[in-house]
Amino acid sequence: MDFNDSAGLPASTIPAHVPPSLVRQYDWMDMQGETETAAHFLKMDALPDVFWTPYYGGHWVATRYKEMEYIYTHAGEFSSRHATLPVSPFQIPLQEYDGEAHRLFRGIVQPFFTPKHIFDLEKTARKLTIDLIDGFYARGHCEFISEFAQQMPIVILMSLLGLPAEDRDYLMPLSESITRFEKYEDKIAGLMKIAQYTGEKIIPARRAKPGPDIFSAVLAAQAGGAPITDQEIMGLGALLIAAGLDTVASMLGFITAHLAQHPEQRRELVENPALITEAMEEMLRRYSLANMCRQVTKDMEFGGAPLKAGDLMLVPLSRAGLDPAKYDHPEVVDFHRASKINITFGRGAHQCIGAFLARTELRVFLQEWLQRIPEFEIKPGFEVKAKVGSANALHALEIVWKPV
Repeated sequence: MDFNDSAGLPASTIPAHVPPSLVRQYDWMDMQGETETAAHFLKMDALPDVFWTPYYGGHWVATRYKEMEYIYTHAGEFSSRHATLPVSPFQIPLQEYDGEAHRLFRGIVQPFFTPKHIFDLEKTARKLTIDLIDGFYARGHCEFISEFAQQMPIVILMSLLGLPAEDRDYLMPLSESITRFEKYEDKIAGLMKIAQYTGEKIIPARRAKPGPDIFSAVLAAQAGGAPITDQEIMGLGALLIAAGLDTVASMLGFITAHLAQHPEQRRELVENPALITEAMEEMLRRYSLANMCRQVTKDMEFGGAPLKAGDLMLVPLSRAGLDPAKYDHPEVVDFHRASKINITFGRGAHQCIGAFLARTELRVFLQEWLQRIPEFEIKPGFEVKAKVGSANALHALEIVWKPV
């Protein structure tokens, strides 16, 4: 792809502090016909470590692992106030709070994501995985995203949040509209509908009858001696529901597509299940999902770019795992790679609070699926197509196997 510089852009659209040499006409969500996210983000090899683009109101883009890790571990310089691009008019608690406010909400939610608490959820995930596979195994085929990837994590999250099982068909498409929207208005509408769902149905129900769930814990907590507001609880509900329903489902899709297309690696895991955890980390690196944003808090020189307080910085973690300065042949999945350290779930104060749960669900899936369906492939004629967004995803994945 040929990324043009400032040629053709009116000078008035480029901030005075941005050097023309660091301007690129780059729309991070436009894959320009690519069907695989790695092909899209590997093209950043040709771009500066940090550059500026006029898209989405104008923002910087970090393209290297080194700078992204720094951004995530220096919250004082890179605020989470605007965590997504385009920016949302809503401020989402936990995700877009800094300092003490962030620590307060994280402290309330964190106990629900500890290994001890997730132990029982792991048993639920394992039983559900087996039941789902048993439901379609004899057919010899399935549309993996809708029949499995969107089913297992939904049930787990709804159990964690204490949400009615019958509401999942309403919530799932809203979650997807927030993370991978065709129009920005779709994202805002999705956020508003989930917030409304939380405010009209969940908050009154928990006030009337508290339970051992996250919403009940938030309602019982205080911030500065006062109860947490309904508005904040509605925002937190939008974050937990959207992120929890969507990200694990997306990663399941990418991992399954990879194993379907790489039979030698799939068979290695079948023959050596002890390798699953290492293999999972390598696939998490290669198929990293999240593409987040941070706001600069002070004037500084960073990655060769002159940043000003208030500037926005895209931090595409999908690119971090593909940086050749960090990994040799980053596009290659190598279960035996010497170092699989990655920042797929972020780093620092805002590291994904559900990372342990996500890894647990992925590990359980690989253990149970490969035991029951060790040989499978992409349905002949089906083209695997990925879409970039706040969380990348496959919208469909047709796979086939021969029942024994």
